[in-house]
Amino acid sequence: MKVKVNSSYSEWFETKTVVRQGDPLSALLFSVVLDSVITNLEVRRNIATRLKEICAYADDIVIIGRKKQILIATFCKLKYEAQNAGLIVNNNKTKYLFCTRQIIHPTYISLKK
Repeated sequence: MKVKVNSSYSEWFETKTVVRQGDPLSALLFSVVLDSVITNLEVRRNIATRLKEICAYADDIVIIGRKKQILIATFCKLKYEAQNAGLIVNNNKTKYLFCTRQIIHPTYISLKK
């Protein structure tokens, strides 16, 4: 294994132990990886100047978008980036909410698997 610090890699070394769930280091490593995933989505500024915004706390992520298509595209990109980092989005725990000022019947957002 090698570790990348700034733009250079360390010497190769072998890992002999693992980090278990519940270990204080596991939460830190998860946060570092999730921050990298969200950074790769390239969401900057705030919702007043952009079509989308992402808020994250621990393992909860909220995607805010001005259009349904933007929400779907952002979620698909989040899922793709998470998979590239070795994370899995649990579809059974994923919730979608569509809000508008217009009076409409509730609709569900369907995503291609």
